[in-house]
Amino acid sequence: MKSLEETGLIENTLVVFTSDNGGALWYAQSNGELRGGKQDMYEGGIRVPTFFYRKNKIVPGSETDNVAMLMDLFPTFCEVAGVEMTHSIDGISILPTILGHQQTTDDRYVFWVRREGGGGFGGQAYYAARYQQYKILQNRPCESIQFFNLRDDEYEQDPLDPSDSEIYTTLRFQLQEHIRKSGGIPWQQGGK
Repeated sequence: MKSLEETGLIENTLVVFTSDNGGALWYAQSNGELRGGKQDMYEGGIRVPTFFYRKNKIVPGSETDNVAMLMDLFPTFCEVAGVEMTHSIDGISILPTILGHQQTTDDRYVFWVRREGGGGFGGQAYYAARYQQYKILQNRPCESIQFFNLRDDEYEQDPLDPSDSEIYTTLRFQLQEHIRKSGGIPWQQGGK
């Protein structure tokens, strides 16, 4: 029987360590200086560190500030495996970023949705959307939408005035389109 090294599997293996949300503040977990935590749409609730390892392919200690989401892992894994994607999918391969190559990942709209049962949520959803450095969010279903420029306000302390903001209007429109499109997915329609 061949060892993993002899099969070449080690050379082609990509190991990923990540999380689906920030730390839970009620358990005294820390999200550093980022505002919010688990269940929040502030960066402390949705921005998480992610670590990749691929032997002899990723420079140890390398870092990036590129925007990526969990939905980007599937197309990334497909590219690593040499599997061609023949259908449309949310997400992009971030393999170029992982391998240290130049890649723009913030030129797309990205969305977050949470639906909670208790604690004043009533099973209703609440959302965030981002394009480049701009982000809109709400942390409760009936809460007003907040608007931030993460380049100027990384810790989301000073919401922008959305009045007469084309960027805000576009983000709201894109979020509404995402909600409309997602509502057409069969599991969203009660199994119909």
